[in-house]
Amino acid sequence: MWDMESFQPDFAISPTKGYISPGMDVPFVVTFRPSKLSQAVQYEGLRCFIQGSEPLLLTLAGSCVEVPDTKETLTFTCNVRERQSQTILLSNPSSEAWTLQPILEGKYWKGPEFIHLEARQKEKAYQVTYRPLTMSSENKKHQGSIFFPLPDGTGLHYHLEGTAEAPRCSGAISRQVPCRISHTELIPVSNWLHRPQRFLVVIDMLKPENLESSSVLQGCSYIDVPSSAKEDYQLTFLSYKEGVFSAKVSFLNETTGEYLFHMVTFKVMASGPISTVKMSTAVRQRVSSTIKVDNPLPVPVTFDINCEVPDVSVPQDFTVPAQSKANLALEYQPLKTGESTGHLVLQSSDLGSLSYKLQLKATSSRPGKPVYFRTTLGSRQTVTTKIRNFAQEKTEYLLQTDCADFQTAKSISAAPASSGGSDLNVEVTFEPCHLGEAKATLQLSSALGGQYCIPLIGLALPPEPQGPFLIPAGGTTSISFRNVFPKSTAFQYTVKHPAFAVRAPGMLRAKSSTTITVSFTGGRAPVTSRLVVSCPGGSWIYHLRGLPSTR
Repeated sequence: MWDMESFQPDFAISPTKGYISPGMDVPFVVTFRPSKLSQAVQYEGLRCFIQGSEPLLLTLAGSCVEVPDTKETLTFTCNVRERQSQTILLSNPSSEAWTLQPILEGKYWKGPEFIHLEARQKEKAYQVTYRPLTMSSENKKHQGSIFFPLPDGTGLHYHLEGTAEAPRCSGAISRQVPCRISHTELIPVSNWLHRPQRFLVVIDMLKPENLESSSVLQGCSYIDVPSSAKEDYQLTFLSYKEGVFSAKVSFLNETTGEYLFHMVTFKVMASGPISTVKMSTAVRQRVSSTIKVDNPLPVPVTFDINCEVPDVSVPQDFTVPAQSKANLALEYQPLKTGESTGHLVLQSSDLGSLSYKLQLKATSSRPGKPVYFRTTLGSRQTVTTKIRNFAQEKTEYLLQTDCADFQTAKSISAAPASSGGSDLNVEVTFEPCHLGEAKATLQLSSALGGQYCIPLIGLALPPEPQGPFLIPAGGTTSISFRNVFPKSTAFQYTVKHPAFAVRAPGMLRAKSSTTITVSFTGGRAPVTSRLVVSCPGGSWIYHLRGLPSTR
């Protein structure tokens, strides 16, 4: 243990006491802090008491000289809370090694506590680092000094001058965010002091200079950060329309005036569909749906509406009152079966674009009302029916039946329909080729108008007797006859009374017509009879009346 009182006031030694084991070395550090100028400061007989042994004696000598003139001024410039280092070159011209302990003044400068120079070593670098924690002003720069006391009783003195400029940006944050979705950004805030700090948060918009009511950028007014710690500041951003938004977010210590800041940029992209609207109906049948549109702004908002699906009807524009919700009605009236998708977009200068996905399904419609026919075998009946055409452009419908007893034109043209549809007349002819009921389906198809199915129901009755046909004596008459069958058919012609004679082809092609010529030889009295035209498919009766001769 050292006798510490004997070292005062100019010397100090450490450690002052302790333990030592056999074969162990303990280094002691002696510090010389002279209290007055003196060329020779000497302390003799300084004692270290050792248990079980005689005290060790130590003699210390030093010299206290005036601080020499400043050899050089070192100028430092950096941003506050950053670092700048410079080197001082030291030389030892003596034949003994030196260990120097620089005296550094100025709270923003630091350097190694000791520097060792070998004998006759030249220009060994000593690094001084400037790290200011406060900004300097033009008229009040940071001041400091460093003094190197040399063993030969001299010393080297350097003046230190520092300029701490405004802080550099602590970080640049860039994010892509979708419209109408709130985004929270965590901004790290560091406390560079060893005591807690409270920061005032200042948000300066750079682009655009002023936020519109359709955008929000906000957070708490203050944030507290513990000493030498870091906290995250929550910045909330929301925009209802696309664009680029840039801001400077500063954290200011109102007491010291020191601050740090971050640059924040949000690139707002168009968001995906807000929701999916599903609609299903049969072709040419209307179905309605509604979309609830929200206007959070303090002013009414008018939307322009764009829908790429021609089967969906929407109004051209739509207005939602301030801070309200309104229902947008849309109608789906498909013309062709199948499933499809599309998009409905509401565009506003205040709220940007709102997109909705449409998922549509059109099923087959029920067949139209049946069209009924009733006629005799060998006759024709033409009925006019109607369809409702909804195609908004001129189009052509192809017509087809699945039974030869019903005939129509191959196609008909339809003019552009009105908004509620227009009637289109279709003529259908029923010419039966057998007795009894016949059924068919009339199909009309168009690339624009879709497909229609109309049931056709015809009833063929037995042929009714015709006539009487009057034939003068010695004269003839002509009777029209048609082969109603779909193939060539042989017919027989029979007249019971010999006064009548028939001339007609025995074989008729399918669906062909001919003329039956009947002659009457005549007599004094009128003669009646009947002509029967027969085949395996049926028979036709024609009453004949021969007129008497007038001579």
